[in-house]
Amino acid sequence: MVESLLLIKGPAVDAEVLRALSFGNAKQVVVGPVPGGSVVLYIAAESAADLGRAQLDLAQVAGVTAVVTLALHLLS
Repeated sequence: MVESLLLIKGPAVDAEVLRALSFGNAKQVVVGPVPGGSVVLYIAAESAADLGRAQLDLAQVAGVTAVVTLALHLLS
């Protein structure tokens, strides 16, 4: 299991769109908005590869300009 706290940057990122995404082996929880339109997102994935795929998918969402890892926790 891999857990991560991500900053989803963009001028008007829609938290509801982020909540509705499906990542297969990764589940997300929107933590909350950040001034300027960005959103903090918690994500838990089965593996580092699943987390990487989810991050790539997040980068493709309309309005997203960057996906920044704030914290990463590997569980054994």
